[in-house]
Amino acid sequence: MKLFWVSIVISLAFSKWVAGFMEYGYNETEIALLEGYGEAKVGANLLMVGLTLIRGAGAKRAVCLDGTLPGYHLHRGYGSGSNSWLIQLEFSRLDPHLIMYGVADFFNWNRVKVRYCDGASFTGDSEHKAKQLQFRGERIWLAAMEDLKSKGMRYAKQALLSGCSAGGLAAILHCDKFQGLMPGYTKVKCLSDAGLFLDAHDVSGGHTLRNLYSGIVGLQGVKPNLPHYCTNHLDPTSCFFPQNLISSVKTPLFILNAAYDSWQIQSSLAPPAADPAGYWRDCRLNHAKCTSSQINFLQGFRNQMLNAVKRFSMSKQNGLFINSCFAHCQSERQDTWFADDSPVIGNKAIAIAVGDWYFDRTSVKAIDCPYPFSEDLGGREIGGEERRAMVKFLWVGIVTALVFRIWVDGFVEEKNFDETVPSLLETYGSSEAANDILMVGLTLVKGAAAKGAVCLDGTVPAYHLHRGYGSGANSWLIHLQVSVLTIIMQGTAEFFNWNRVELRYCDGASFSGDGENQAAKLKFRGQRIWLAAMDDLMSKGMRDANHALLSGCSAGGLSSILHCDEFRGLFPTTTKVKCLSDAGFFLDAVDISGERTMRDFYSGVVSLQGVQENLPRFCTSHLDSTSCFFPENLIVNITTPLFILNSAYDSWQINNSLAPPSADPHGEWKSCRYNLASCSASQMQILQGFRNQMLNAVKQFSMPNQNGMFINSCLVHCQTEKSAWYANESPALGNKTIAEAVGDWYFDRSEVKVVDETCRHLALE
Repeated sequence: MKLFWVSIVISLAFSKWVAGFMEYGYNETEIALLEGYGEAKVGANLLMVGLTLIRGAGAKRAVCLDGTLPGYHLHRGYGSGSNSWLIQLEFSRLDPHLIMYGVADFFNWNRVKVRYCDGASFTGDSEHKAKQLQFRGERIWLAAMEDLKSKGMRYAKQALLSGCSAGGLAAILHCDKFQGLMPGYTKVKCLSDAGLFLDAHDVSGGHTLRNLYSGIVGLQGVKPNLPHYCTNHLDPTSCFFPQNLISSVKTPLFILNAAYDSWQIQSSLAPPAADPAGYWRDCRLNHAKCTSSQINFLQGFRNQMLNAVKRFSMSKQNGLFINSCFAHCQSERQDTWFADDSPVIGNKAIAIAVGDWYFDRTSVKAIDCPYPFSEDLGGREIGGEERRAMVKFLWVGIVTALVFRIWVDGFVEEKNFDETVPSLLETYGSSEAANDILMVGLTLVKGAAAKGAVCLDGTVPAYHLHRGYGSGANSWLIHLQVSVLTIIMQGTAEFFNWNRVELRYCDGASFSGDGENQAAKLKFRGQRIWLAAMDDLMSKGMRDANHALLSGCSAGGLSSILHCDEFRGLFPTTTKVKCLSDAGFFLDAVDISGERTMRDFYSGVVSLQGVQENLPRFCTSHLDSTSCFFPENLIVNITTPLFILNSAYDSWQINNSLAPPSADPHGEWKSCRYNLASCSASQMQILQGFRNQMLNAVKQFSMPNQNGMFINSCLVHCQTEKSAWYANESPALGNKTIAEAVGDWYFDRSEVKVVDETCRHLALE
């Protein structure tokens, strides 16, 4: 691989170095754009600026790949802009349209274009002596900034670091460093245009761009110059991808990107190497020629991009403009930056949006509708008080209905199966599922009423306790119940003689709410129930536990994540404490209509039940409360060992989050959502996108040795409470059933990080 990369860089070293801005020759994307806008428009207001070599660069060994001196173009500001600086890091190719445009906001600023000649977004620092190649991007960056400071930038009142493509990535990588160059009174922000390169699967299931970046990072010695907040827990290649950086950048940052980035479609998603039969050739050059299944695949890419910026966009200081053009780089061209027919979202052109954001005139978080869309739809802004009010009203109705559900004293109600359970019983046999049912009496939580720890309807909460014995007398398994009453407490050789507790679920917010609705006579006391139950169990011997495992399924699985570190805090350090979440990894996913059904639901729960105060502070300190109810924003920061058990095709999430009836008015998903064999190729593409989102969400979590993971490809929801847990024909990965995998992880016999890859190419076959 390294030899391969040396060859590529050698070829780059001999590419033509042009002193001016103009070199004729268009890539495939530009041809399409010029046909749309007309080539004459592109050159109408061309500003030609001479090249300035960076002073002192040679002495600092801040040189280009071939050892020549780097340079920049400086167009001096004037009038009110004489102390304002716009630094643009150049596009990776010698683009023929590197034109320094201005609108009312930036037209008279000092405008600088730093030429790109290192091949690693100004981050490398090494050399290849045998091939006489220099990888000195970081030194070029430092030398250029030092030179510009000597020319007046040190006195800047306003500064904006921007870049397109590889330069857009560089703007992210160097954003906080750029802030550090300026005095405290300088208003400093950064803009990344087309720099949000995603760590995405290509059409063959491979990782073309990751392989590319791995070669660059390894060959150019990039690691020491990457942000330490990333490299202290992720590998260097991952830290070259913006999705792993942007949420931690402290300086205000604006992300400008096409949701269907043409370069990424051509070179990362559907490169010729991943498409040997040429199935994608027409589509990647002209989206009008894409088939429905190809469009669905591109929608999955768009969804991945929106998920990647979700946390980033929640910070008020950041800006976002993601349109649905098939383009790459939109700030360097007058026709896309600011023209009569430039792309707009919410009636704002890109230049206006960036100006409003930079000068704090208004918050800019603009996302265009997915392609294809009706012209009268326009774009959409994140937010909406009216929508939140409607969701809250909906949740009052839902919770009121929950109050009137039958409260059952036992674990099993034979005639009350949800849609997931029959499919599982058909697979394993209903008689087998009932063979080892353990009936355990109900115990009311002691002192709960006095503490206000009551269920939705004001009744006292309860749990089932089956006492341990023998070697398990001082070991405790606490299971937070799923909302459907089909609970079976099964044991294996690992946990069969432990104290096993099933805490009944009756609050509707994963044991995290603390509020009430007096008019509807509803109590939202999940957090109090959790605390009261733990107090009661500690008094019954749990305080002396040698081993403890907190588990839960579905809403209980989410709860086991939310309360994991709290659970650890109940015990002395000598107690071995771990947590298990089964089917609790609910994703903040975009549904098939482009909406966020699950986020809307969670927003209602969090708001109605007063959940915010009980969510982990490490999350709410920088994200909104609804985001902190999603496990993907929590699991990396949990300090207690945690095991994620989930199906990559979680049946509940497919039915209720990804393809709910409200998003499928014509019923196109009715058969698919209950039987994968009935899914069309395009539907399978969407399901694979959901799977990929799940795998991306657990990627960082899976790196610490203490954590465990078992993600299989069953169409199921909850696998610890049924015979799927441990039976002759139970689901297995690497010849391990779920019970065996959990046992190996809990008792530290082996590391367990297993993902079922058997269905990886299912959508492409």
